[in-house]
Amino acid sequence: MKTYLTLIAFLLFTINSFAQNDHEFVKLSEEKKGKRLTLYATNTDSISYDIFMKIETKDYRRSSNRPIIRNIAANSKIKLMTLIQLAETEGNYNSVFVVNEVAYTLDINKDHEGLDFKLDRAIKDKKVVLFTKDDCVICPDTKRILENNKIAYTEYKIDKDSTNYLKIIKEFKADKKNRFENRIPVLKVGDKVYNNIKSTEDFVGALREAFN
Repeated sequence: MKTYLTLIAFLLFTINSFAQNDHEFVKLSEEKKGKRLTLYATNTDSISYDIFMKIETKDYRRSSNRPIIRNIAANSKIKLMTLIQLAETEGNYNSVFVVNEVAYTLDINKDHEGLDFKLDRAIKDKKVVLFTKDDCVICPDTKRILENNKIAYTEYKIDKDSTNYLKIIKEFKADKKNRFENRIPVLKVGDKVYNNIKSTEDFVGALREAFN
């Protein structure tokens, strides 16, 4: 039951996703050796993405007919499925390959799915700080993005402690080139501060810029 609910949840969040092989960073590719056709997902970005893949074919035998939902870690190539071509067939298949805008919409059992997180060294080395508050609508999603991508971070809730927030504002304003927006959440990665985050898409963009 959990698997089907997860699948439904994933599909509901793919309205803004990219069609098959149109994603800028995540691509579906194939390698054929004899009768064996192996499908891979390759991610060339510095953050991870969730993908959905379903194969329809009468020309190949496969280990499972169920759709595949996987997390594709940063800068990695993941084997998704191997197909074995049946005798006297042309080797045709149809695929649905959907890439979701990073792994924050899915709550899946990682052990069951066998997910493999291989993060870029920069993500492990850079210090990440997130400033949140209780009435911030997107703050829970921003934290989920960080946690699902295994990005360690320190959270400061300005409702309870504004000291560090005021400090970061002072540092940010010290550079005359910066334009301060009094908006939460505020993300700091290394010495870069992002305070104009209006949506989860803005947050993803900030992460990509910070780690690239």
